[in-house]
Amino acid sequence: MSTIYLDNAATAWPKAPTVADAVASFITHDAVNTGRGAYDRAWETAGRIDGCREKLATLFGAAESRNVTFTLNVTHAINTLIAGLFTSADHVLVTAMEHNAVMRPLTHLAIPYSLIPCDEDGRILLDEIPRLITKRTRAIIMGQASNVTGTIQRVREVASIGAHYGLLTIIDAAQLPLSSTLSLKDDGIDAIAFTGHKSLLGPQGVGGMVLSERVARTVTPWAYGGTGSKSDLLTMPEFLPDKFEAGTQNLPGIIGLSVAMDYIQENKEAIIKREQETTERLLSYFLSEERLQVVGPKGMEGRTSVISVDFPFLDNAQVAYELFLDGGIEIRVGLHCAPTAHQAMGTFPRGTVRFSPGYATTDEEIDRTIESCRRVLDRLKPQ
Repeated sequence: MSTIYLDNAATAWPKAPTVADAVASFITHDAVNTGRGAYDRAWETAGRIDGCREKLATLFGAAESRNVTFTLNVTHAINTLIAGLFTSADHVLVTAMEHNAVMRPLTHLAIPYSLIPCDEDGRILLDEIPRLITKRTRAIIMGQASNVTGTIQRVREVASIGAHYGLLTIIDAAQLPLSSTLSLKDDGIDAIAFTGHKSLLGPQGVGGMVLSERVARTVTPWAYGGTGSKSDLLTMPEFLPDKFEAGTQNLPGIIGLSVAMDYIQENKEAIIKREQETTERLLSYFLSEERLQVVGPKGMEGRTSVISVDFPFLDNAQVAYELFLDGGIEIRVGLHCAPTAHQAMGTFPRGTVRFSPGYATTDEEIDRTIESCRRVLDRLKPQ
Protein backbone atom coordinates (compact mmCIF):
# COMPACT_ATOMS: atom_id res chain seq x y z
CA MET A 1 0.00 0.00 0.00
CA SER A 2 1.37 3.43 -0.93
CA THR A 3 1.33 5.97 1.85
CA ILE A 4 0.24 9.61 1.87
CA TYR A 5 2.40 11.86 4.04
CA LEU A 6 0.38 14.59 5.75
CA ASP A 7 2.58 15.26 8.76
CA ASN A 8 4.64 18.19 7.49
CA ALA A 9 3.99 20.15 10.68
CA ALA A 10 6.24 17.60 12.40
CA THR A 11 8.89 17.65 9.70
CA ALA A 12 8.80 18.44 6.01
CA TRP A 13 9.03 15.41 3.73
CA PRO A 14 10.30 14.99 1.18
CA LYS A 15 13.11 17.42 1.80
CA ALA A 16 14.05 19.83 -0.96
CA PRO A 17 15.33 17.67 -3.85
CA THR A 18 18.80 19.23 -3.63
CA VAL A 19 19.39 18.36 0.03
CA ALA A 20 20.39 14.68 -0.03
CA ASP A 21 23.06 15.08 -2.71
CA ALA A 22 24.52 18.17 -1.03
CA VAL A 23 24.77 16.46 2.35
CA ALA A 24 26.19 13.25 0.87
CA SER A 25 28.73 15.15 -1.21
CA PHE A 26 29.87 17.17 1.78
CA ILE A 27 30.29 14.09 3.97
CA THR A 28 32.09 12.22 1.20
CA HIS A 29 34.44 14.95 0.00
CA ASP A 30 34.57 17.98 2.29
CA ALA A 31 33.52 17.09 5.84
CA VAL A 32 36.33 18.96 7.58
CA ASN A 33 35.81 21.33 10.48
CA THR A 34 35.59 25.11 10.46
CA GLY A 35 37.79 27.46 12.47
CA ARG A 36 40.18 24.64 13.39
CA GLY A 37 42.24 23.99 10.27
CA ALA A 38 44.71 26.20 8.38
CA TYR A 39 44.04 24.69 4.96
CA ASP A 40 41.84 25.41 1.98
CA ARG A 41 39.03 22.94 2.64
CA ALA A 42 38.56 24.28 6.17
CA TRP A 43 38.29 27.84 4.85
CA GLU A 44 35.95 26.74 2.05
CA THR A 45 33.70 24.94 4.53
CA ALA A 46 33.61 28.02 6.76
CA GLY A 47 32.56 30.06 3.74
CA ARG A 48 29.70 27.70 2.96
CA ILE A 49 28.47 27.84 6.56
CA ASP A 50 28.64 31.62 6.52
CA GLY A 51 26.74 31.57 3.24
CA CYS A 52 23.84 29.80 4.94
CA ARG A 53 24.05 32.28 7.80
CA GLU A 54 23.75 35.15 5.33
CA LYS A 55 20.65 33.63 3.71
CA LEU A 56 19.00 33.27 7.11
CA ALA A 57 19.93 36.84 8.04
CA THR A 58 18.23 38.07 4.88
CA LEU A 59 15.16 35.90 5.48
CA PHE A 60 14.69 37.04 9.09
CA GLY A 61 15.74 40.67 8.74
CA ALA A 62 18.89 40.54 10.88
CA ALA A 63 21.24 43.52 10.88
CA GLU A 64 24.24 41.30 10.08
CA SER A 65 24.81 37.62 9.35
CA ARG A 66 26.77 37.23 12.60
CA ASN A 67 23.45 37.80 14.43
CA VAL A 68 22.38 34.34 13.22
CA THR A 69 23.67 31.56 15.46
CA PHE A 70 23.14 27.85 14.90
CA THR A 71 21.70 25.34 17.37
CA LEU A 72 20.53 21.75 17.13
CA ASN A 73 16.87 22.79 16.73
CA VAL A 74 14.34 25.45 17.61
CA THR A 75 13.80 23.92 21.06
CA HIS A 76 17.47 24.34 21.96
CA ALA A 77 17.31 27.91 20.71
CA ILE A 78 14.28 28.71 22.88
CA ASN A 79 15.92 27.08 25.90
CA THR A 80 19.03 29.18 25.34
CA LEU A 81 16.97 32.37 25.26
CA ILE A 82 14.79 31.58 28.26
CA ALA A 83 17.59 30.26 30.47
CA GLY A 84 19.97 32.99 29.39
CA LEU A 85 17.63 35.94 29.85
CA PHE A 86 15.26 35.23 32.74
CA THR A 87 15.23 34.06 36.35
CA SER A 88 12.52 33.22 38.86
CA ALA A 89 12.57 36.88 39.86
CA ASP A 90 11.18 37.84 36.45
CA HIS A 91 7.79 37.43 34.79
CA VAL A 92 6.93 36.81 31.14
CA LEU A 93 3.81 36.68 29.01
CA VAL A 94 3.12 33.75 26.72
CA THR A 95 0.15 32.97 24.53
CA ALA A 96 -2.35 30.28 25.39
CA MET A 97 -1.31 28.51 22.16
CA GLU A 98 2.31 27.77 23.05
CA HIS A 99 4.27 24.58 22.43
CA ASN A 100 6.08 22.75 25.24
CA ALA A 101 9.34 24.06 23.77
CA VAL A 102 8.33 27.27 25.57
CA MET A 103 6.22 25.96 28.44
CA ARG A 104 8.58 23.29 29.78
CA PRO A 105 11.68 25.53 30.11
CA LEU A 106 9.58 28.15 31.92
CA THR A 107 8.18 25.50 34.24
CA HIS A 108 11.53 23.82 34.86
CA LEU A 109 13.25 27.11 35.66
CA ALA A 110 10.30 28.29 37.79
CA ILE A 111 9.96 31.48 35.76
CA PRO A 112 6.54 33.02 36.48
CA TYR A 113 4.33 33.52 33.43
CA SER A 114 0.83 34.60 32.47
CA LEU A 115 -1.15 33.23 29.54
CA ILE A 116 -2.53 35.70 27.02
CA PRO A 117 -6.01 34.35 26.16
CA CYS A 118 -7.15 33.69 22.60
CA ASP A 119 -10.38 33.57 20.65
CA GLU A 120 -12.11 30.46 19.30
CA ASP A 121 -9.73 30.35 16.31
CA GLY A 122 -6.61 30.49 18.46
CA ARG A 123 -5.77 34.15 17.78
CA ILE A 124 -4.55 35.94 20.85
CA LEU A 125 -6.61 38.81 22.23
CA LEU A 126 -4.33 41.82 21.93
CA ASP A 127 -6.44 43.98 24.27
CA GLU A 128 -5.77 41.51 27.09
CA ILE A 129 -2.01 42.04 27.05
CA PRO A 130 -1.72 45.31 29.05
CA ARG A 131 -3.66 44.03 32.05
CA LEU A 132 -1.30 41.06 32.38
CA ILE A 133 1.86 43.17 32.57
CA THR A 134 3.40 43.60 36.01
CA LYS A 135 6.47 45.42 37.33
CA ARG A 136 8.40 42.16 36.94
CA THR A 137 7.34 41.45 33.33
CA ARG A 138 10.29 41.41 30.96
CA ALA A 139 9.14 39.77 27.74
CA ILE A 140 6.42 38.38 25.52
CA ILE A 141 7.26 34.91 24.16
CA MET A 142 5.01 33.57 21.43
CA GLY A 143 4.78 31.21 18.49
CA GLN A 144 4.34 32.88 15.14
CA ALA A 145 1.90 30.14 14.15
CA SER A 146 0.23 27.33 16.06
CA ASN A 147 1.24 23.74 15.45
CA VAL A 148 -2.26 22.72 16.60
CA THR A 149 -4.61 25.01 14.69
CA GLY A 150 -2.37 26.60 12.06
CA THR A 151 -3.37 30.04 13.35
CA ILE A 152 -0.92 32.79 12.38
CA GLN A 153 -0.54 35.40 15.12
CA ARG A 154 -0.28 39.17 14.64
CA VAL A 155 3.39 39.37 15.49
CA ARG A 156 3.98 42.99 14.52
CA GLU A 157 1.09 44.24 16.67
CA VAL A 158 2.29 42.18 19.63
CA ALA A 159 5.84 43.47 19.24
CA SER A 160 4.53 47.04 19.11
CA ILE A 161 2.65 46.54 22.38
CA GLY A 162 5.73 44.95 23.92
CA ALA A 163 7.96 47.84 22.85
CA HIS A 164 5.49 50.35 24.32
CA TYR A 165 5.87 48.70 27.72
CA GLY A 166 9.63 48.11 27.40
CA LEU A 167 9.31 44.34 26.92
CA LEU A 168 11.34 42.00 24.75
CA THR A 169 9.46 40.14 22.01
CA ILE A 170 10.74 36.61 21.38
CA ILE A 171 9.24 34.56 18.56
CA ASP A 172 9.10 30.78 18.16
CA ALA A 173 9.16 30.40 14.37
CA ALA A 174 8.99 26.60 14.27
CA GLN A 175 5.84 26.69 12.13
CA LEU A 176 7.08 29.53 9.90
CA PRO A 177 4.75 29.82 6.87
CA LEU A 178 6.55 30.82 3.68
CA SER A 179 3.52 32.92 2.75
CA SER A 180 4.20 35.42 5.55
CA THR A 181 7.23 37.47 6.48
CA LEU A 182 8.97 37.55 9.83
CA SER A 183 11.60 40.23 10.25
CA LEU A 184 13.67 41.25 13.25
CA LYS A 185 14.00 44.76 11.87
CA ASP A 186 10.64 45.36 10.20
CA ASP A 187 8.49 43.72 12.89
CA GLY A 188 10.34 45.12 15.91
CA ILE A 189 11.27 41.65 17.21
CA ASP A 190 14.16 41.07 19.61
CA ALA A 191 14.83 37.37 18.94
CA ILE A 192 13.59 34.67 16.57
CA ALA A 193 14.10 30.96 17.24
CA PHE A 194 13.87 28.94 14.03
CA THR A 195 14.23 25.40 12.75
CA GLY A 196 15.48 24.21 9.39
CA HIS A 197 13.60 20.94 8.97
CA LYS A 198 10.02 22.14 8.53
CA SER A 199 8.96 24.86 6.09
CA LEU A 200 12.60 25.55 5.15
CA LEU A 201 12.77 21.95 3.80
CA GLY A 202 16.19 21.19 5.29
CA PRO A 203 17.38 18.16 7.27
CA GLN A 204 16.67 17.54 10.93
CA GLY A 205 19.25 18.68 13.46
CA VAL A 206 19.65 22.32 12.44
CA GLY A 207 18.00 25.32 14.06
CA GLY A 208 19.12 28.58 15.50
CA MET A 209 18.55 32.04 16.87
CA VAL A 210 18.37 35.40 15.13
CA LEU A 211 19.26 38.05 17.69
CA SER A 212 18.98 41.79 18.05
CA GLU A 213 22.08 43.51 19.36
CA ARG A 214 20.33 44.13 22.69
CA VAL A 215 19.54 40.47 23.23
CA ALA A 216 22.93 39.33 21.94
CA ARG A 217 24.63 41.40 24.62
CA THR A 218 22.27 40.31 27.39
CA VAL A 219 21.64 36.58 26.97
CA THR A 220 24.03 34.20 28.71
CA PRO A 221 25.02 31.02 26.84
CA TRP A 222 24.42 27.68 28.51
CA ALA A 223 27.12 25.74 26.62
CA TYR A 224 30.81 26.53 26.85
CA GLY A 225 33.74 25.10 24.93
CA GLY A 226 35.93 25.40 21.89
CA THR A 227 35.06 27.82 19.10
CA GLY A 228 38.34 27.96 17.20
CA SER A 229 38.60 31.63 18.21
CA LYS A 230 40.22 33.31 21.23
CA SER A 231 41.68 29.96 22.27
CA ASP A 232 43.93 31.71 24.80
CA LEU A 233 40.86 32.49 26.94
CA LEU A 234 39.14 30.15 29.39
CA THR A 235 35.89 32.05 28.88
CA MET A 236 33.61 32.17 25.85
CA PRO A 237 34.16 34.93 23.30
CA GLU A 238 31.66 37.76 23.70
CA PHE A 239 31.26 38.33 19.96
CA LEU A 240 28.76 36.66 17.64
CA PRO A 241 28.24 34.02 16.49
CA ASP A 242 30.98 32.36 18.57
CA LYS A 243 29.34 33.31 21.88
CA PHE A 244 26.62 30.70 21.27
CA GLU A 245 28.37 28.12 19.08
CA ALA A 246 30.51 26.03 21.44
CA GLY A 247 31.91 22.89 19.87
CA THR A 248 31.42 21.49 16.37
CA GLN A 249 28.12 22.38 14.76
CA ASN A 250 26.01 20.13 12.52
CA LEU A 251 27.92 21.12 9.40
CA PRO A 252 26.30 18.56 7.06
CA GLY A 253 22.89 19.73 8.22
CA ILE A 254 23.76 23.39 7.68
CA ILE A 255 25.01 22.59 4.18
CA GLY A 256 21.71 20.81 3.52
CA LEU A 257 19.71 23.74 4.85
CA SER A 258 21.66 26.15 2.68
CA VAL A 259 20.79 24.37 -0.57
CA ALA A 260 17.20 23.91 0.62
CA MET A 261 16.91 27.67 0.99
CA ASP A 262 18.25 28.10 -2.54
CA TYR A 263 15.55 25.73 -3.77
CA ILE A 264 12.89 27.70 -1.90
CA GLN A 265 14.14 30.97 -3.31
CA GLU A 266 13.83 29.61 -6.85
CA ASN A 267 10.40 27.98 -6.31
CA LYS A 268 8.80 29.99 -3.50
CA GLU A 269 5.65 31.09 -5.33
CA ALA A 270 4.96 27.57 -6.61
CA ILE A 271 5.53 26.07 -3.13
CA ILE A 272 3.15 28.53 -1.49
CA LYS A 273 0.51 28.02 -4.19
CA ARG A 274 0.70 24.21 -3.93
CA GLU A 275 0.36 24.20 -0.13
CA GLN A 276 -2.54 26.65 -0.21
CA GLU A 277 -4.40 24.70 -2.89
CA THR A 278 -4.14 21.34 -1.14
CA THR A 279 -4.94 22.85 2.26
CA GLU A 280 -8.03 24.59 0.90
CA ARG A 281 -9.17 21.39 -0.82
CA LEU A 282 -8.88 19.36 2.38
CA LEU A 283 -10.30 22.08 4.63
CA SER A 284 -13.33 22.46 2.36
CA TYR A 285 -14.18 18.79 2.79
CA PHE A 286 -13.71 18.88 6.56
CA LEU A 287 -16.03 21.89 6.85
CA SER A 288 -18.72 20.03 4.90
CA GLU A 289 -18.42 16.85 6.98
CA GLU A 290 -20.93 16.83 9.88
CA ARG A 291 -19.21 13.95 11.69
CA LEU A 292 -16.13 15.99 12.61
CA GLN A 293 -15.24 19.48 13.80
CA VAL A 294 -12.45 21.71 12.51
CA VAL A 295 -10.48 23.17 15.41
CA GLY A 296 -9.14 26.63 14.61
CA PRO A 297 -9.63 28.94 11.61
CA LYS A 298 -12.43 27.92 9.25
CA GLY A 299 -11.02 29.85 6.28
CA MET A 300 -7.70 30.19 4.50
CA GLU A 301 -6.88 33.70 5.67
CA GLY A 302 -4.41 33.87 8.55
CA ARG A 303 -3.61 30.18 8.67
CA THR A 304 -0.87 27.75 7.72
CA SER A 305 -1.39 24.34 6.10
CA VAL A 306 -1.98 22.75 9.53
CA ILE A 307 -5.55 21.50 9.98
CA SER A 308 -6.70 19.92 13.23
CA VAL A 309 -10.01 18.08 13.46
CA ASP A 310 -11.89 16.45 16.28
CA PHE A 311 -14.17 13.45 15.87
CA PRO A 312 -16.43 14.14 18.88
CA PHE A 313 -18.30 10.83 18.81
CA LEU A 314 -15.28 8.65 18.08
CA ASP A 315 -11.86 7.94 19.53
CA ASN A 316 -9.47 10.27 17.69
CA ALA A 317 -6.60 7.82 18.05
CA GLN A 318 -8.69 5.03 16.53
CA VAL A 319 -9.68 7.27 13.61
CA ALA A 320 -6.02 8.08 12.91
CA TYR A 321 -5.11 4.39 13.07
CA GLU A 322 -7.99 3.40 10.79
CA LEU A 323 -7.01 6.09 8.29
CA PHE A 324 -3.54 4.61 8.09
CA LEU A 325 -4.88 1.07 7.67
CA ASP A 326 -7.46 2.14 5.10
CA GLY A 327 -5.52 4.61 2.96
CA GLY A 328 -1.96 4.76 4.24
CA ILE A 329 -2.63 8.26 5.60
CA GLU A 330 0.34 9.38 7.73
CA ILE A 331 -0.89 11.97 10.23
CA ARG A 332 -0.46 12.89 13.88
CA VAL A 333 -2.99 12.45 16.69
CA GLY A 334 -2.94 13.65 20.29
CA LEU A 335 -1.88 16.84 22.03
CA HIS A 336 0.99 17.70 19.67
CA CYS A 337 3.28 18.74 22.58
CA ALA A 338 0.98 21.72 23.19
CA PRO A 339 -1.38 20.95 26.10
CA THR A 340 -2.09 24.61 26.89
CA ALA A 341 -3.22 25.15 23.29
CA HIS A 342 -5.65 22.26 23.55
CA GLN A 343 -6.92 23.59 26.87
CA ALA A 344 -7.54 26.94 25.20
CA MET A 345 -9.35 25.30 22.28
CA GLY A 346 -11.41 22.95 24.45
CA THR A 347 -9.82 19.76 23.11
CA PHE A 348 -7.87 18.74 26.21
CA PRO A 349 -7.19 15.93 27.05
CA ARG A 350 -8.52 14.09 23.98
CA GLY A 351 -6.48 16.13 21.51
CA THR A 352 -7.10 16.25 17.78
CA VAL A 353 -6.19 14.53 14.53
CA ARG A 354 -3.77 16.79 12.65
CA PHE A 355 -3.37 16.91 8.88
CA SER A 356 -0.57 19.04 7.39
CA PRO A 357 -0.02 18.99 3.61
CA GLY A 358 3.30 20.07 2.18
CA TYR A 359 4.84 21.37 -1.02
CA ALA A 360 4.92 17.87 -2.55
CA THR A 361 1.32 16.90 -1.67
CA THR A 362 -0.78 16.26 -4.78
CA ASP A 363 -4.47 16.80 -5.49
CA GLU A 364 -4.80 13.05 -5.99
CA GLU A 365 -3.41 12.43 -2.50
CA ILE A 366 -5.89 14.88 -1.00
CA ASP A 367 -8.75 13.20 -2.86
CA ARG A 368 -7.62 9.79 -1.63
CA THR A 369 -7.44 11.16 1.91
CA ILE A 370 -10.99 12.49 1.66
CA GLU A 371 -12.26 9.18 0.29
CA SER A 372 -10.48 7.26 3.04
CA CYS A 373 -11.93 9.56 5.68
CA ARG A 374 -15.45 8.96 4.36
CA ARG A 375 -14.95 5.20 4.39
CA VAL A 376 -13.61 5.19 7.94
CA LEU A 377 -16.44 7.38 9.22
CA ASP A 378 -19.00 5.17 7.52
CA ARG A 379 -17.45 2.09 9.11
CA LEU A 380 -16.88 3.29 12.67
CA LYS A 381 -19.78 3.47 15.08
CA PRO A 382 -20.14 6.49 17.40
CA GLN A 383 -19.29 5.79 21.03
